[in-house]
Amino acid sequence: MAFSVPKREDQHNEDSFQRSAKGVYALSDGASVSFDSASWARILVRRYTRDPEFTREWLSAAIAEFRKLYDRDSLPWMQQASFDKGSFASLLGVRIADGGRAIQVLSVGDSLAVLCDGDRIKATFPLSTAAEFSASPQLICTNPTHNTFLDKLDFAYDLVADWTFRGLEQPALLCMTDALGHWLLSQRDRDSSPISVLRRLRTPGAFARFVQEERAAGRMKRDDTTLIALW
Repeated sequence: MAFSVPKREDQHNEDSFQRSAKGVYALSDGASVSFDSASWARILVRRYTRDPEFTREWLSAAIAEFRKLYDRDSLPWMQQASFDKGSFASLLGVRIADGGRAIQVLSVGDSLAVLCDGDRIKATFPLSTAAEFSASPQLICTNPTHNTFLDKLDFAYDLVADWTFRGLEQPALLCMTDALGHWLLSQRDRDSSPISVLRRLRTPGAFARFVQEERAAGRMKRDDTTLIALW
């Protein structure tokens, strides 16, 4: 089950998500301040669901694919400058194997994965508190100079969480972009479980109404908002 609502009805949704028949899910939040981040997000999720081995070579191939979309020299000079600076997006990838006995979560940026047992949150990745969303996330960029933060990381350790459904009575896995992730973690300790609220959203219309109500109440920031739910 997957739903997505744009920041505003008259604006393009820069979130992208995809799944494969092999139990691979991917979600990306394109940064609206950067050049055509929607296309960059689409490339990231498409490539991840086809090849979920995230490596430096994988990233280089994704950047090359994006650059083929544009003839830089034909762009107006202001767009050239934006193109050169780069497009930014998060990437959240999930691989589920052996009926949920093995779950691997990859995350770069501030899109959030949540492991649940019924309405209880068992684990979140890569962030664990609402306050962490106040920091500027490190995102994947089409300009390699902005990806140097990855050079300091062990991809198999720093970017990955290994989970399992074993031992959980009502296992569920949620993937969401940052507006919904911040909402969920800020609501976690309230009387009404945020998981129970999300569980009731079974149609695109219900999800859209929920997002609109939470935005109007000031509990959710106005941004593209996407949820993938494996109940």
